[in-house]
Amino acid sequence: MGKLLFDTIKKIKPLDKNRMEEKEKELNSLLKTPKGLGKLEKLAIRLEGIDKNYKPDKKMVLVMAADNGVEQEKVSKSKRVITQYVVEAMLNGKSSINALGMVYNADIKVVDLGIDKSSDIKNKINFKGIIDKKIMEFGTNNISKEAAMTYEQAVKAIETGIEMVDEFVKDGYNLFATGEMGIGNTTTSSAVLEVLTDLPIDEIVGYGSGIDDKTLEHKKNVIKKAIQVNGLLDFFEKSKNAKGKKKIRKEQGNMDFESKINFENFKTEESQKSIINVLAKVGGLDIAGMAGTYLGCAKNRVPVVIDGFISAVSALIAYKICPVSREFMIASHLSEEPGMKYIMRELDLEPSLFMKMKLGEGTGAVTMFPIIEASCQITKNVRKYPELNI
Repeated sequence: MGKLLFDTIKKIKPLDKNRMEEKEKELNSLLKTPKGLGKLEKLAIRLEGIDKNYKPDKKMVLVMAADNGVEQEKVSKSKRVITQYVVEAMLNGKSSINALGMVYNADIKVVDLGIDKSSDIKNKINFKGIIDKKIMEFGTNNISKEAAMTYEQAVKAIETGIEMVDEFVKDGYNLFATGEMGIGNTTTSSAVLEVLTDLPIDEIVGYGSGIDDKTLEHKKNVIKKAIQVNGLLDFFEKSKNAKGKKKIRKEQGNMDFESKINFENFKTEESQKSIINVLAKVGGLDIAGMAGTYLGCAKNRVPVVIDGFISAVSALIAYKICPVSREFMIASHLSEEPGMKYIMRELDLEPSLFMKMKLGEGTGAVTMFPIIEASCQITKNVRKYPELNI
């Protein structure tokens, strides 16, 4: 494990429960029905646990971009070069995430972890403004034939995500959203989720970029092959995290937010390394970079919003590396990808938006920004309940 990653995990501390209790009392003293603002009040309490009198000053969608070797297996409707075209659009303010970012006054930053520029045979694509942190020149390897990357490259990608957050927090950013771009990344994300959860593959793998039924079955077979080729078929059974647990629980209990974390499962460096190894074998550089974003935000005590399925898989990885990191994550929307709902249950997070989105890029996450801002305004603008002597 890299030094930055190790030090980051050590620095991540839980939310301030005392401040959260005080915020709840303050909310209950306002001129409104108790808990009448529902999830907004719960969110306000969590944000207070992150930082006293929290309010978002500068907002950013941090996009991790990289190509995936498994794209060679034709698991996507789009060709590899589309990664470059979408990234170029982002850099020029012409992508979907830019359109939404402008509405919500959020900056968009794109990090190149492994975009395969050789697919631009005409050499016309302009990457001016990209943050160059390339780890693999041509993207990851084809997971159906070999490991996506080395363990060291996976750690480097995670640490790059941490470094990016460290840098931007110094510039005053205190609200982040995760975004990604890389053709084939629903395949790599599904492979990681399958290994970590042992759920039936039919309940995890979705249509991604809009593939047909025949390609969907092919995609599932590619994932199965990737897991077998990389020696991960029995990972779930061997994992210490899986003792006596065959699948993710279907129902949530009534415990409070903090007590649902099983710290015992994740306290050894060995178990943390095993999770990173899965990421290295069948994951992607973009997934690893976003996992670092979550860990970096937790270390810096700033909230970070989960986007869709791929971002959620990254959040799950960050959680399994360091469970406390989940306390700084905010769910945004429920992606159309079928595996998304299981990740939300595992993280015990509840999306607020249900808009049938499945684009990625951070488009779902950024729509959560005004809701976060609204939750910060409740105690500032609502008068207290009057003391009536009746």
